[in-house]
Amino acid sequence: MKNLFVLPALAFGLLVGAQNMNAQEVASNEDTEITTPVQEKYIDLAVENLPQPVLDAVAKDHAGATIKSAGAKEDASEFKLVLKQGEKETEVFCDAEGKWISKEE
Repeated sequence: MKNLFVLPALAFGLLVGAQNMNAQEVASNEDTEITTPVQEKYIDLAVENLPQPVLDAVAKDHAGATIKSAGAKEDASEFKLVLKQGEKETEVFCDAEGKWISKEE
């Protein structure tokens, strides 16, 4: 009869102890900083709608290349271009004045 009271008390003690351990683990995970890269959003744009300074910059600095596709930020302050020269494709970024922008990956 004595074992009937000891066993539930022991089980309850283990349950409470396990919950405290889980709470401590969750609290320690809050200190971990999670960073996710922010991807910039570009809207597809027809090549003929690119500003003239951008077209001039491509003609000057990437002679012989054709613009395969283009995208623009919503405010048209920056453009993403996919240039094709022969079999090689290159992704470049340019502002509205035709100045090249370097993107770190």
